[in-house]
Amino acid sequence: MGGCCCKERDKEDIDFTSEPNLSHFDLQNLIGQGVFGKVRIVRHKKTGRRFALKYVNKSICIKQKAINNIITERKILEHIHHSLITNLHYAFQDDDTLFFVLDPILGGDLRFHLKQHQSFPECQVRHYVACIALSLNYLHSKRIAHRDIKPENILLDQQNYAYLSDFNIAFQFSPQQPLVWSRSGTVAYMAPDVLSKRGYSTSVDWWSLGIVAFELLFGTLLVKSPHQRLGCHGFEKLKSHPWFKGLDWDKLEKKQLPSPCLLDVSQ
Repeated sequence: MGGCCCKERDKEDIDFTSEPNLSHFDLQNLIGQGVFGKVRIVRHKKTGRRFALKYVNKSICIKQKAINNIITERKILEHIHHSLITNLHYAFQDDDTLFFVLDPILGGDLRFHLKQHQSFPECQVRHYVACIALSLNYLHSKRIAHRDIKPENILLDQQNYAYLSDFNIAFQFSPQQPLVWSRSGTVAYMAPDVLSKRGYSTSVDWWSLGIVAFELLFGTLLVKSPHQRLGCHGFEKLKSHPWFKGLDWDKLEKKQLPSPCLLDVSQ
């Protein structure tokens, strides 16, 4: 498969009944560059549908000792699907590269927009936080902690809905392993219980989301105790908080609730 990946082939010559491979896609513009490789827009030659193609360089993964993370990311993505997550559609590989074919969320990440605007109106922050809260509620219902909630991993679409992306260090808990002790994530967004190495669960994501909200809005101290965080005592309690008063969560999850403020995501 590695030998044919770089060659342009006529649509009639491609066997679309075979396992997905790079020859099934037209390669379009580059939209991102990460530690392990690039991300570009692709178009499926048979259906015409556009996707985001994430390249993962195998040799870099080996050097960074990240093979297990990539395997875990693929396993998790294969078993989740949500309206506000960058879902996986195909995954394949050649001799040098792993490829993830994902939802194309093309409005840029929140880090980019934060640099442009410095801060956002409260109504807009509430919208973004609610979107990610829905994603986290879904993940936590499956015992999955994202562990790297930060503006770089929150993408906007053309309607300004916020999507959770990058499951490189996500972890799925089990009844046999309800806690984990590894120090994973981005230090500025890590919950105290991650840094303390006393064991933690999915509640660390709520801390990180609070940090993101703080960064988008203004500064305030956050609650250190994992048992006092908004979201840790059930999603219904978070939904009933006065900050979310009047928000139609069902419409938001179905993407039927317009964003209160539209950023220019055309670039």
